[in-house]
Amino acid sequence: MFQNNLMRNPTMFAAIDSHVDLLFDLLRHHPETPFEETQDAWISLPKLAGGGVRVIVSAYYCRDDFNGPEKAADNLRDLLGYAERNIRNLAAVTTVKELENCYHGTGSPGALLLLENADALLDFSPKELAQRGFRLVGLTHVGKNRLGDGNAVLHPEGLTKAGRSLVAELDRLGFAIDTAHLSEPCFREVDELFPGRLISTHSGFRSHCATPRNLSDEQVRIILSRGGMIGIAAYPGMLSVDGQADLALLFRQIDWFVQKFGPAGIGLGTDFGGYDSVCKGFEDHSHLPALAELLANAGYSDSTIRDILGGNWFSFFRELLKD
Repeated sequence: MFQNNLMRNPTMFAAIDSHVDLLFDLLRHHPETPFEETQDAWISLPKLAGGGVRVIVSAYYCRDDFNGPEKAADNLRDLLGYAERNIRNLAAVTTVKELENCYHGTGSPGALLLLENADALLDFSPKELAQRGFRLVGLTHVGKNRLGDGNAVLHPEGLTKAGRSLVAELDRLGFAIDTAHLSEPCFREVDELFPGRLISTHSGFRSHCATPRNLSDEQVRIILSRGGMIGIAAYPGMLSVDGQADLALLFRQIDWFVQKFGPAGIGLGTDFGGYDSVCKGFEDHSHLPALAELLANAGYSDSTIRDILGGNWFSFFRELLKD
């Protein structure tokens, strides 16, 4: 009955997804099709509506093979141009009012913007990025760039001089830093140097899946102590060491977090569009009612479910956009 009610009224729990690789998915599978016309795509307006998703964080993912002064800034400009041409049915979320209108409304969903791998910001003005509506930056992807080391670097050395300088500039401009792909040395330095807001937009937990890509308990505590948020990813490689995952496993990570740290710092950060495997039973946003049902059946109150699916991220972004 719970799921049937939610499917009839998906906005019963308005959702926010803190990491969606919309551009990456469109460029790979529907490069010539405007977003509003991609009805059968992994991320689509009907699927967002079916899951009650009111706001997404749209990741502008810059691949590591474009790092460096010859390609990085041009690659970022290409992504910006592609988005301007092909993504028109997502409302810009750059102010508290725009956030509130999208989260509480029934019209088009909204999007905050995240730069994932900020190597380009050594050649592209961070101030211009802010003027274009970005408020979130991840310094690296999985590899090494001119700022520091990503989570897949075997012998990470921490932030470079340019990376430390950019961290200071991002603070001056009011950005939040996404730590999701940082190596541990870079994570520690960012924690020491950056007084602003720290988040992890799409992660799992090493206590459940022991991969360097996931957060240690210590990293979780640091992010929460800074007033930050963690988005739980649906990528099977972050949910299970064998890469096989389903909705029940996703729920168990959320439940473990809530039992250990409380419900205030956790939200969704699916990473939909950014990988090729499948989390069974949670293949796309339209399956959010099933997650809500699992939470309800486990004894979670409506208010706590509302917070986990969207309210926690809403509160965080409302504070971020006030600055």
